Amino acid sequence: MIIGLSRTRLLASSYTARSILLRPSFPSVRYLQQQSTDNNFLYINNFQQLQTKISDIHDTINETNIIDALKSCKTIYTQYPIQQKLEPNSKLIRGTNEIIDTIFNHDNNNIPFSQSLLKQILLLNLPTISNLKLINLYYDKNPSKSTIIDKSTALIALRNAINNAEFERAIKVSDITVGHPNYIEHNNQILKSGLIRLIGTSLAITIMSKFGANFLIEVGELSSGWRHLGSLNSMILTYFLNSSFFITIVRVGRQLISSGGDYLTWQKGTFYTHWFKHADEMLFCSKIVEADRELNGGENNPALIHELCRENDDTITLQHTLQPGYTRDGQKIRLLEAKDNLEDIRMQAYWMSGGDGFEWVEPDQDPAEIIWKDHLSQYTNPTIDSDNNTNNDRSLKWADDLIDSK
Repeated sequence: MIIGLSRTRLLASSYTARSILLRPSFPSVRYLQQQSTDNNFLYINNFQQLQTKISDIHDTINETNIIDALKSCKTIYTQYPIQQKLEPNSKLIRGTNEIIDTIFNHDNNNIPFSQSLLKQILLLNLPTISNLKLINLYYDKNPSKSTIIDKSTALIALRNAINNAEFERAIKVSDITVGHPNYIEHNNQILKSGLIRLIGTSLAITIMSKFGANFLIEVGELSSGWRHLGSLNSMILTYFLNSSFFITIVRVGRQLISSGGDYLTWQKGTFYTHWFKHADEMLFCSKIVEADRELNGGENNPALIHELCRENDDTITLQHTLQPGYTRDGQKIRLLEAKDNLEDIRMQAYWMSGGDGFEWVEPDQDPAEIIWKDHLSQYTNPTIDSDNNTNNDRSLKWADDLIDSK
């Protein structure tokens, strides 16, 4: 009996000690209530209800309201088939775009559309069609020619598009971010400022070497024989500065051309300054080509390569260097060129050598690639649109099971 009591007390004391240790890790009910009431767009089931909730806001809209409203869009997405994220005229896309228009055209929305706000919105991983709308809206709200979207922010939208295998829209993301005229002009200004500094430095050295030598001769510190050598010294210094400048341009250009990886390079005749100004654009396009090859078993999609590597349709040109621009049909010329497929080169070398020096091995299974392909398979699985009615989803589940069984 005493043993039983002592064991009971021991269990009770250990339970009490355990509860005391675990108690600080659980939030209080007051904290949960405060956290749940911070979001004004909870428990919304459709886009119309969300749009009405946003229109009824009488206070000034802040960044938190914008993010919470767009987060509610993702909650509503669960009522739609996932394939509607890729369809431009689907109810999901139309509803999302209407919410975006309602937010940024609201009478009480006086908050500037900053790049930090754009980055927060892009991190929500909305459909790529809506992301393109948001990026264009960002330029409309910031019409200055100095308005750019930095590479880190643009990569968020690009990765979202590539993750869903929306390669054509990923090209559009590249065109309106790192390929935008404002971004190209920003890189051009960086190049110009570096050139101006170089010229200013060379002029300063030339002036100091020439007039400085004359001053030392007049003072008597140097002999008169150094008077003509001063001009020669300035010529030598100018030569070395110019040579070092062009060598730097070539080396930087070679590093920038490597941004295309094993997939893209610049067309012959493209000047070095173009390499610098469009290096990030090549990087984005090479990521698109790389992902496309992964899905096509190592082969290029001809339509995608034609879009990225389009050439000028004028067969006769008097220009010695190629210039980016647009064709007569308004299609963009990026001056990119596809590299030879390394897998095809290896296969040719294998057949030409009769297999000597080659060994057949099983390809490595990348877990990230498996997860990516499983994600893409969700967009190809057939589903039935239930007109946003959850009850119909349950009643028509037998149809989905029947399709899967086929």
